[in-house]
Amino acid sequence: MSVHQAPPVATPETTCPPILSLAVARDGPATVVVVRGPLDMDTVDSLVDLVDTVMSGRPPPVLVLDLSGVDFFCAAGVTALLTVRRRVTSDGSALVVREPSRITVAVLDMVGLRHEFTTD
Repeated sequence: MSVHQAPPVATPETTCPPILSLAVARDGPATVVVVRGPLDMDTVDSLVDLVDTVMSGRPPPVLVLDLSGVDFFCAAGVTALLTVRRRVTSDGSALVVREPSRITVAVLDMVGLRHEFTTD
């Protein structure tokens, strides 16, 4: 009895990296960071790095995170929010979370942190 192995079938790559969109805008004295897409292990560093950049130099009195477009949120997202809050408040600024998406609110509720963030 002989065994023949078929050569591996070449398949096109079907997975795409998560797409996170970050935009910065001014709203009076506040700086607004608009977040769209997943906040997960692959994307949270981009958010934290952007906040570090915004807060370097002359930080705004208020940093607003618009999370209305977040479509996936997990423990990495929670950690990123806590990191951002620590960074923003250490500079004497205020952090406001604007319109958190349903998934963001659900996860923050699960971990008991929903009321830890000022929302508008």
